[in-house]
Amino acid sequence: MKITGLLFFIPAFCFGQLSPEINKLYDELSKSKRVESAAIGYGGSESEVYKLFVEIDKKASDKEVEYIAFNGNPVAKTYGSYSVFNRKLKILDQLFDSYLKNNEPISIIQGCVRSNSHLADELYKMVFWEKDNIKATEVYRKHKASIKTEHELSNFIQLFGAKESKWTMKEIDSVLIKFDRIVLDNPSSPQNLVELITESYFFIKRKHPEYHDKLAYFEKKYNSEEIKKYLKFSGQ
Repeated sequence: MKITGLLFFIPAFCFGQLSPEINKLYDELSKSKRVESAAIGYGGSESEVYKLFVEIDKKASDKEVEYIAFNGNPVAKTYGSYSVFNRKLKILDQLFDSYLKNNEPISIIQGCVRSNSHLADELYKMVFWEKDNIKATEVYRKHKASIKTEHELSNFIQLFGAKESKWTMKEIDSVLIKFDRIVLDNPSSPQNLVELITESYFFIKRKHPEYHDKLAYFEKKYNSEEIKKYLKFSGQ
């Protein structure tokens, strides 16, 4: 009887993490087999899946967002991680570590482009490319006073990005360093994620000589040309 009671308690406890309204939206979101951008297909149709995410992001508490990011199917986790990042919640490194350990694959459609990836890879990319959004935000804030009409604002958003970043370059670099350490300190880290790190830094021409020994280990383990290229670039 005690065991039965415990088994009954566990799912009830899990569902109790979400309000009835958010749980309903979460269940709908979890039915999707792919992550979708706001507009998809050649005609730029509005994504119903993305609309669910927007609704959850608007109404869910921080604790509910954290729960979604750690639980459910990979699609729900991906959207949950978007909210965690945008809200600057203090669990990003724990979330990344969890995604790395599970290494769950995800299917993505961005506009009319389909691709396959992994949860940890996508979280890393989101943080890394936030730098572009920060630059756009700086431009927006500089010229904000000169934007007088909705049409001008619309043109600006299309040109530089859809939203203001809450992050600074220093904060993003700090998060990336934590992510890098999580990956490089784990000898079982997958090749695709280690190569993502080296490709990203090679792209922006940033050297991390302190990573040499650990990258050399992965280069040998995976016989990776991408990692070898970065090691050569960094002068090691």
